[in-house]
Amino acid sequence: MRKARLCLNSMLVLIVLGGILSTTTSCTTSTPVRSSSASATKITPRASVTIPRAQDLFTPFILQVQPRTIVTWQNDDSVAHVFTTTPDRSAFMNLQSFSLTVAAGQSIQFTFAQPGLYHYYDTAAATWNRTFSRVAAGKNARGFPIAMDGIIWVQGLISGLPTATLNSILAGHDEYASEFIAASSPASISWHNFDEDAHFFGQVPNWPAAINPVDAGLHRMAGSQDVPGGQTITILFDTPGLYYYYCRNHDRIDPTTRRAVALTKASDYPLPMVGFILVVGK
Repeated sequence: MRKARLCLNSMLVLIVLGGILSTTTSCTTSTPVRSSSASATKITPRASVTIPRAQDLFTPFILQVQPRTIVTWQNDDSVAHVFTTTPDRSAFMNLQSFSLTVAAGQSIQFTFAQPGLYHYYDTAAATWNRTFSRVAAGKNARGFPIAMDGIIWVQGLISGLPTATLNSILAGHDEYASEFIAASSPASISWHNFDEDAHFFGQVPNWPAAINPVDAGLHRMAGSQDVPGGQTITILFDTPGLYYYYCRNHDRIDPTTRRAVALTKASDYPLPMVGFILVVGK
């Protein structure tokens, strides 16, 4: 009898232990394991530019994006539009050229991979002025005197840029010699006025924070009538960003587009006296 009871007790112990082990094993194997592939999925950035109806304009005029962004141009106009990058090329300018056609009511896309500035214009509503390397509004353009051009700013590091550069105002003209310049932060930018008249540096207001991120102030540049040979000014730009500026003596600000527009008295009307400084961080 004792042996039988011992055997029976042993069997009961084994059964209980087996149940505990079975329960433990079941709890361990039922724990879910998350896949890391979901967190590694990258979303392609997207941005858009609109061509409004009957205006011959790109909205917004300046679009800031990150590298590898797909930009879509939506044509809400009743006619097709053909636009292309300007012939201006440099280490920071138009690193990817494009020429696109978008039908009325349709859209078209382009992927911007390289940091820098991309300046483009509509080939029917605007022209490329070779004398000043500027986009000029066509006389029959519906947005005249505002040109149908646009800027895509792809943010990111650009190697090989100087920390100091010189621009100038052309003698006998209400134009800066270079519309686009770039430098590494902290950037020292100088202008020399070769013209007889005084000119100004002032930033175009009411743009998002990355455009004109710091108020650099209003600066007057005396011409040769006031200072023999003209005056040179220098401004230090510590904060990276895109600075959009104009001469208030020869331009006005259009409140709708937030763009500088040439006054009719300007010597090179309808070309506005504007410039852009791309300051890149290290």
